[in-house]
Amino acid sequence: MIGAVGPGTDGELDMEERVGAEKQGLPLSSELMLLIHATSPEVAAYLQRSRAIAIPMGSTEQHGPVGLIGTDTLAAEAVAHGLGGRLGVLVGPSVGLSVAQFNLGFAGTVSIRARTLMALLEDYVLSLARQGFERFYFVNGHGANIAPARAAFQDIYARWSLGTMPGHAPRCRLRSWWEYPAADALRKRWYGDGEGMHATPSEISITLHVLPGSDRAVAAPRPPALPAAFLRDHGGDNHWDAATHRGQFADGRVGSDSALARAEHGRELLAAAIDGACDDFTAFLEEP
Repeated sequence: MIGAVGPGTDGELDMEERVGAEKQGLPLSSELMLLIHATSPEVAAYLQRSRAIAIPMGSTEQHGPVGLIGTDTLAAEAVAHGLGGRLGVLVGPSVGLSVAQFNLGFAGTVSIRARTLMALLEDYVLSLARQGFERFYFVNGHGANIAPARAAFQDIYARWSLGTMPGHAPRCRLRSWWEYPAADALRKRWYGDGEGMHATPSEISITLHVLPGSDRAVAAPRPPALPAAFLRDHGGDNHWDAATHRGQFADGRVGSDSALARAEHGRELLAAAIDGACDDFTAFLEEP
């Protein structure tokens, strides 16, 4: 069982009904269910109708002179909570610490090693898989999460491939919020080369929307556009050491014109990302 096996005991739409309604474009309303706000019996009841969970992933790192240190986590949480509220998906605790060693030259950044993140994700998934969860949908807000997460997923699957775990292996998917087509189109249309790679106007726009009054009145001149070769070689936050990184990007922005951020853009970006997440999550549940 991945989705629902029958109506929920609380009279709400079960997962199968929600997915069907979502396909038809019908409006859905649901009270967001967060794992940390639930009781153990409530989670057990949830498992009677769904074996899926959404998990936000971000980072705790500098985002230039105007971006919040928790930008990546805040954006991922906003999308995951929107997905959870619309489709009735349980949302797990956020993974808010990540690989960010390249930003340790800036105050406030907290970094963990890639192998630490991999071990955390493996333990996170295996803990819940033991209880009956089968589908793990990670909503990502930090480029440096991608490689360690996918490596961790392979190590998880290897336990079943090598015959050390009983039953069926869980399924994991990581999707970065900017990958959803409509959200990606908006950021490219509004910001062009000014989107850059870090402290982007799109991610800061989302935080301005979800945290009204969080804007910072700091002058930040537009940085030069990043060369195509840099984008190719350093995608996924594949950066050098902290001293080199700060020497290249003194104020913490990596080709991003953060001053282009607008709260109204954040509202549209978030709505587009939630739509994309719901579609992608629904497709994930339907995979064998």
